[in-house]
Amino acid sequence: MDIGDRLRKVRKQQNLTAKQLSEKSGVPVKTIYRIETGEVKDPRLSSLEPLIKALNCSADELLFDIDQFTNLEALRQIFARATQLHEINQEQLIEVVNKLLLAYSFEEQISQQLQEGKYIYTKPKEEKEEA
Repeated sequence: MDIGDRLRKVRKQQNLTAKQLSEKSGVPVKTIYRIETGEVKDPRLSSLEPLIKALNCSADELLFDIDQFTNLEALRQIFARATQLHEINQEQLIEVVNKLLLAYSFEEQISQQLQEGKYIYTKPKEEKEEA
């Protein structure tokens, strides 16, 4: 799959026509078609940058043939909705996501250490009941 195929795929996933993408990005429809059909194999950054912004996608998604973008559309929609929040709510959302990512990181580290036999859990001693 080349850059034109990926551009067309992302555009269609967002239910946009080439004309709509042109209006949203400022890139001429003819240029979009030339990229999508492969007539232009190495598009200029001055064309790609506004397309990437208009599609709200990553440069990697258009430039590289990577299958790691299965959840990217859902994440893109979440981020688009998050931009509509008030600034204080955006800051709170960022804080929550950062804490969640940190927790996942710790979980992965502990799991790795367990697999390598480096992590030993000792159960706390039970306190004696007072009589």
